[in-house]
Formats: sequence, C-alpha cells, structure tokens
Amino acid sequence: MSQADEIRLETSQGQLAGLGWRRDRAPRVLCLHGWLDNAASFVPLAHLMDRLDRVAIDLPGHGFSEHRHSTARYHFIDYLFNVDAALDALGWKDCHLLGHSLGAAISAIYSAGAPERVRSITLLDSLGPISVAAEGTARRLQRSLFKNRLGGSTIRHFDSIEDMVNARRRVSGLSQSAANLICRRGARQVDDHFEWRSDPALNWISSLIMTDEQALDLIRHITAPALTITVTHDAPWSSSEKREARKQALAHAQHITLEGHHHFHMDAPEQIAETVQDFILENDHPPAKRPA
Repeated sequence: MSQADEIRLETSQGQLAGLGWRRDRAPRVLCLHGWLDNAASFVPLAHLMDRLDRVAIDLPGHGFSEHRHSTARYHFIDYLFNVDAALDALGWKDCHLLGHSLGAAISAIYSAGAPERVRSITLLDSLGPISVAAEGTARRLQRSLFKNRLGGSTIRHFDSIEDMVNARRRVSGLSQSAANLICRRGARQVDDHFEWRSDPALNWISSLIMTDEQALDLIRHITAPALTITVTHDAPWSSSEKREARKQALAHAQHITLEGHHHFHMDAPEQIAETVQDFILENDHPPAKRPA
C-alpha cells in the first residue's frame, strides 16, 4: 500500500494542505472531498489507483488548509478559484478532476468555467451543485441574515477523538473506519480536549444558491469526458427529476448507479477503483482550447 505524503501549497488564495500519492509521468488527478470531510476521505480509493499521480487537497476551512477571513463566507463559487490556484501551485497546466459530493459539484462547474484545464471529470454521488427554484431566493437570504445576527455556534469540546468519531457517525452513514480517517485529520487537541479543525463558518446558511436553470446551463457547457457514479437516490440536495435532467444535459458522459451510501468510495473503494482509473487513463488527452 503506497504511503501518502503531506502537501502544503502556497497559493494566491491562501495556503492549502493535502495528501499526495505522487507518480512521475502519470496522469495527474486532483481529488476534491465533500462538505466537512477532508483529503483523508480519498485515502482508501487512492491506494487502489497507483497508475495515477494523485493529489487530494483539503478545501479551505477543512483539514489543515487555511480558513477564510472572518468577514468572508464559504460561497460555493469561490471554491472554483481555489482549484485554479491549486493547479497553478502544483505547476499543472491541466488535470483530471475526481470529486465526491461538494467536491464533485466543484469539479463539474469548474470544468464548465475552465474547460482548457480539465481532461476529464469523475463525479461521485453528485451531478453538479445544489440548486433551487428562483422563488425561494428571498426566503433564503432572510434566513441567512437572521442566522448571521445570532452569531456563531459554540465550539464543541470532546474528551477524545473516539468521541468525535461517534458524534460524526450519529449524523451520517459513515462506517467506523471511514469516520476514523476523516476525524483524525479533522481534529486538533487544545489543552486537555479535542476540537474540530474545520472552520465553524462552514455551517452558516448560504445566502444565495444558483437556480436550477443556472446549474443546467453550466452543466451543458461541460466539454470534458465525464463519469458519474451515483448511490444516493433520494437526498435533500437532489431528486430523481433533477438528476435525470442533469444527465441529459451532460454530454460525453458515462453514468453508473450502484447500491450503497453516500461515502461508498471510502467503505467499498475496490468496487469503483478499477473503473475510475481505467476511465482516467482512457481519457488522458489534452483538453480542447478555450472556446472563443
């Protein structure tokens, strides 16, 4: 089993941390994790794809990466600029994107915005960003401003990392081993207790989310070959109708549906590792130039 190296990237958007399973002259893959996860969520899968040059970053506010300024928010669209900066810091002109959940949404929309930097995208349990009907815009903004006036939540203290693992498992479908990986990277010791390393601001209510129409327009502009693997059939962030509309909008795509739970890439990585690696190897061609 290949050992991951700790990575620190000084970027124009702040310092990003991550894990690397580097291999010279191999297809370059940037792995993007889900909300409140971190780079460790790709440890099980990355070990099984040793024909690739793999880098998994901690998104801002997660893992060991810097938090945004206290006056800033974690708007979805801002993550695209972090991906752009990460590629520059790695010295990668382009790469393949492998994302899970939030990371898959970022991968999809980044490939629409910067097609010249993306060779392929693999989307695990997400076919793009969370989107809503336009009619809910005002209500969401009201909720966001109200929550902001109430201030941040109290930082929770834990006696041990095991307590953090149990807490995370109570609100997710994570297995013991998956939660242990994520929590050990996501925890920090402060005096005689442990706290989450992630930025509490990640829990703020987003003030503005793109509409369903905007999301579909962006997905239609993805030109990179795409592989989607879906296990969560009904979720608060999706629906069967929305998922089918996005599949229709996503050209050059292969779609796979499996049984499992949201973190299937951690608990059953052998189920998809060969498929994902073969897809990336088959599509390791320079991307098309940016359209005029």
